[in-house]
Order: sequence, then structure tokens, then C-alpha cells
Amino acid sequence: MSDYGDGQQLRPDPMDRLRVDFTAFFKEVQQGYLGYAIQMLRHRQDAEDVVQIAGMKIHAKWDEFLAHSDYRALGLRILRDVIKDHIRSRNRVARREQAAAAEAGLHQSCVDQILHLGTYDALDRAMDELARREPVQADCVRLRVAQLSYEEIAETLGITPGTARTYYSRGRQLAKDLAASYLRHDQEGEPS
Repeated sequence: MSDYGDGQQLRPDPMDRLRVDFTAFFKEVQQGYLGYAIQMLRHRQDAEDVVQIAGMKIHAKWDEFLAHSDYRALGLRILRDVIKDHIRSRNRVARREQAAAAEAGLHQSCVDQILHLGTYDALDRAMDELARREPVQADCVRLRVAQLSYEEIAETLGITPGTARTYYSRGRQLAKDLAASYLRHDQEGEPS
């Protein structure tokens, strides 16, 4: 703190503390957020954009964010909401493009469809299937891979830590089994 010269002291800048606290928090969680977003979006640039948007939303309401009983779980909820918004936006654009292509009489060739399907590997397909079959288990696996504790996963998903641990274990095993099945199927389907 400095003073005016007459002994009266200035208070520290509260915005300076806000920036430092947010920066430290965001540096701590950024890699975990990015890992989670990459798993959900499968595209690093989109994931980085989504993490930055989530960071801006957190920063905009930093005082409210810190006042929350579990601000880490709140941060993940904000990230999940931003990811959902991004996916919805991407789907709207895709629908518009498909409608415009259909209007113009253009159709996607079979080769293009096969190449598109070929970009998914067995684990991606397994995680997609897990998300369809057991969405909470899939979320537990993704959040655990993003380096969250079972307590943080439980708070984020509204379940108990024991349930988070069980769902993670079951989800991971089901994803492994599905991935192995897809790999076997892909290998058998290929000509010798």
C-alpha cells in the first residue's frame, strides 16, 4: 500500500487481486478442461475455443463464482454448457449446409461417406456407444480422464463419490469391451 504523503493510505486495487486469483485458477484447471473438451468435440481448435469461452464466462462472474459452495464443479458445469452450445451451433450450421446442398441438387458420394466414417477410431466409437447406453458412466469416464477427483465428479453430476467411482469403473470396462469389439470387427471386415 502507498500513501498520499499525509499519512492516509490507499487501499489495494481489488481488480488486481481478481485478475491474479482468476489467472491462477484458470492455469490450474485449463489442461483438464481442454482434455474434457477434446474428448467431447474431437477437434483441438474447437476445444481450445470452448475452454476460452468458458474461461471468459467464469471471469465475468468471478465473485459469484468464488462464492459458490463448490466452484470447481460449477466451472465444469459452465464448460459443459458451453460445449453443448457449441455442438448445437455446429449442428445448426450442418443442417443449413445440407439443406442448401439438397436445394442445389448436390449429394454426398458414397466414398465421401465412407471416408468420413473412417475418421472415427474404435475408442471414439466405443465412447459414443457408451454415451448412448450409459450417459452418466460416459460422463464419469470423461471427467476422470480430465483429471477430476471422484468428489469433483460427484458434485458436478449430482451423485455420491462412491457412485462416481463405481460408474467410472463400469464405464471404463464397457468402453474397453466395446473398443475391442469394434477392433475385431474392423479387422475381420478387411480383406486379407
